[in-house]
Amino acid sequence: MAIDYIDTTDKNEDRSDRLTLSHDAFMAHVAQCPPEDQERMNWLWGYLHNVLNRSKSRLIAELGQEWENIRRYLAGGLPDYKHADMIEAIDSLIRRAARQKPLVSTIVTERIIEALDYCRDYSAMIYVSGPTGRGKTYTAEYWAAQNNHGRTRYVRVPSDCSRRTLVFTLCRACGVSARGNTADMEANLHKALTPRNVLILDEAGHLLSRSGRPGGAIELVRDLHDICGCGVALIFTDVYLREVKRGANADYFEQFLGRLEFPVEIEKQPRRDEVRAVLRAFIENPNEALVTLALDAARARDGKLRTLFKDLTRASEFAKNKGHSMTRADLQLAIKWRKSTGAWPEDK
Repeated sequence: MAIDYIDTTDKNEDRSDRLTLSHDAFMAHVAQCPPEDQERMNWLWGYLHNVLNRSKSRLIAELGQEWENIRRYLAGGLPDYKHADMIEAIDSLIRRAARQKPLVSTIVTERIIEALDYCRDYSAMIYVSGPTGRGKTYTAEYWAAQNNHGRTRYVRVPSDCSRRTLVFTLCRACGVSARGNTADMEANLHKALTPRNVLILDEAGHLLSRSGRPGGAIELVRDLHDICGCGVALIFTDVYLREVKRGANADYFEQFLGRLEFPVEIEKQPRRDEVRAVLRAFIENPNEALVTLALDAARARDGKLRTLFKDLTRASEFAKNKGHSMTRADLQLAIKWRKSTGAWPEDK
């Protein structure tokens, strides 16, 4: 078949390091392939655009395959005798990508994953809200890596995001043309997204305009869900969700919130059972004195569990250097070290 190419690079990008195969041509080729190849090709397309920012050199390095063979696999024309090697390389990359973000299972991460599973299985709109440092972003990125880059698009919403900015960002993540006016780009998204896709929009509070007026980027999210039938997961910092629920335009946003089927609102302070689960990733049977110290440390910082993970990693390194398993004293030392780095010399 004739291959259609389209220029989707920005003026400041290195054009030689960007894939220029159009999404329409790619999908036309995919439709002619066996189902097992279709899944791999969709995954590779999603990984290239959503994770590698369309960089050919990075994909070559990760697959260990020549670019011409990769291009012909995506566009058609790869010789049969090279097909098995390409499949093995892609399957190996899929396994490595899934292992890159290990996740500590806690009651909170399990709840977030349950909501994202629901979003995927029922093409629903859901939201996850909570303070910073509570694992929302990390868990969403982990879930996206486990759930086929070819179907899931994880996007961090830019600050004060306009409708056009969001359209452009989503087009780039989906591997469709981001040229032309907003209506043209939206039409490209409508063709690319189906009920099999999931959009994860992190920092979804940025979808709200600074003026607080309804419309704009957040309306695009609703349009894509209604028109394309794709699942949508919104990740909010709690302060933005309070604005949606109780701000000046709460009546308007009530209609939007009514579409969200699986709300997950994470408590401000880490739970004791949550901290205990985190500790078990570093030590097999943490005693309650260690749990109490870790819980107090997590609750004392804005970073919450994010800060606790850093403290525990440092404590584990201290213990390893001393040749023993991590103890309460090691964690105390790590916390003290972290606090001391913010002090001026005369304060120490």
